[in-house]
Amino acid sequence: MLLIKALVCDVDGTITDASKRIQVVGIVALRRMQERGYPVIIASGNVLPVAFGLSAFIGLKAPVIAENGGLVSYQEKIYRLQSREAPERAFAYLKQRMPEVERLFTDNWRETEVALKRSTDEQKVRDILKDERVEIEATGFAIHIMEPGHNKLQGVKKAGELVGIDIEHVAAFGDSDNDAGMLSGCGVGIAVGNASEKAKRAADYVCKADHSKGVVEGLKYLGLL
Repeated sequence: MLLIKALVCDVDGTITDASKRIQVVGIVALRRMQERGYPVIIASGNVLPVAFGLSAFIGLKAPVIAENGGLVSYQEKIYRLQSREAPERAFAYLKQRMPEVERLFTDNWRETEVALKRSTDEQKVRDILKDERVEIEATGFAIHIMEPGHNKLQGVKKAGELVGIDIEHVAAFGDSDNDAGMLSGCGVGIAVGNASEKAKRAADYVCKADHSKGVVEGLKYLGLL
């Protein structure tokens, strides 16, 4: 197995339960890994204030990836990797064709993408925007409209660059379709038991346990716990 030097972990559905409640067992495991010298990177589809706040209160010191890789924050600097221009144009067009569509409340702080409420008809969104230069990524919690090439793996590459660690030495943990790129692109990808089929196919190891217990199982699989 590859030498693991850092960890990157999704939040919603991975260290939270299905109701987005953070699980203490996950916090304890990630904090323990940091204490053992592994940078622990949070990689979320949520906005930077939420992802940064979570990382800070857990006590993590590594870079924070937000907005599915659109933003990376480290040592009081923010690196913007994507633009919101194309997603905003696409949303304006979508709103004309689908007036009932609603954005997430957190879009008040979103800078590189547009996020729709998960109750939105995903297939209808895809059909309406099929000719727009955007990508649609669905999770269990939102539907994201993003620039082509916008994904968490790009955020992991930037975070790795900031701490001097190549992605081949990073172990990634996730559960949703938007985690698949980093699960397949990092050195080792771990899908928790409740993961989507796309995430499971992208992973090197699929846990039997769900959510945070799956993260603990994955760390044991890697020989880190």
